[in-house]
Parts: sequence; C-alpha cells; structure tokens
Amino acid sequence: MLVFVPVHPSALAEWATTGVHDVEGFAATPSFLDAFDLVTGESEDADLTLLEVAGIEGLLANGVRLVAVGEIDAEGVEPADFGAVSAPQVPWSRVESLFADDEVGAGRASRLRAVLDGALLPEAWDAEETTDLLRTTELLWHGPTEWEGLAARA
Repeated sequence: MLVFVPVHPSALAEWATTGVHDVEGFAATPSFLDAFDLVTGESEDADLTLLEVAGIEGLLANGVRLVAVGEIDAEGVEPADFGAVSAPQVPWSRVESLFADDEVGAGRASRLRAVLDGALLPEAWDAEETTDLLRTTELLWHGPTEWEGLAARA
C-alpha cells in the first residue's frame, strides 16, 4: 500500500544512511476512505488528502512538513484515525518520493504550528488556519536521492 510518512529531517537522514526505519504514516485504509468520503484509495484525491494529513501531522510532531512516500507493507494503528498505519524496519529502497515546503511554505507552516501549539491531529485538521495553509501552500515533490538537501533543513 502507498504510505505517506511524516518524518523529521534527522530521521530522514538516518533512514537514508542506515537503510531501514520503523515508520508510522497514513494510508488509504477503509476507515480513511469512509472518513473522507472517498470511493477508492487509487485516486488523486486520496493521495492529496493523505499527503496533507501527513504534512500536518509532521508539522505537529516534527515542526516541519516533510513527508516520505512509498509502497510499504503496513498494518493499521488503533484507533485508525486518518488512516494511521505502521510498519517496522522499512527499507529506504521502498521510498519513491519526498515532499517538503519551500522557504515561503516553511514560514507559513511555522506560523501555523505556533497557532496549533499542543493540538492533536483531529483538532489541527479542523482548524481554519490549517485549511488556509492547505489552500495556499503545496508541498513540493523531490526524488528520494534529494534527501540530503531536505535533511539539512533541520
């Protein structure tokens, strides 16, 4: 399954250099599809929503919107809010792409993090400020070989 993993820049560097990492991320699970009223996980809408969810979780947990995406054999996490999944010892070779803010987006995300200080994902997801960020700032695509530049942003 395609899994969107919020990752701290230092954890990204560790994953890329050691070759394995335990991951917690988000996938198009049945509960995710139901929650977002999506018919299939094989759609652009599902992928975009998963990327946005992982980005906001990364912002809350790591202070940055940095997301690794790959085909990963993962199992649901209970409660499976937002399609939460986990997998142990995922090889770096499974990472297909990385997404991160540019400089402007990082500034906007940082301001949002200050507003959401202490919030959990459900509360943050429903915040008007989160909706504003998601409408105005897209995460940029990077290939997995570009990890060093993204990890250096820490």
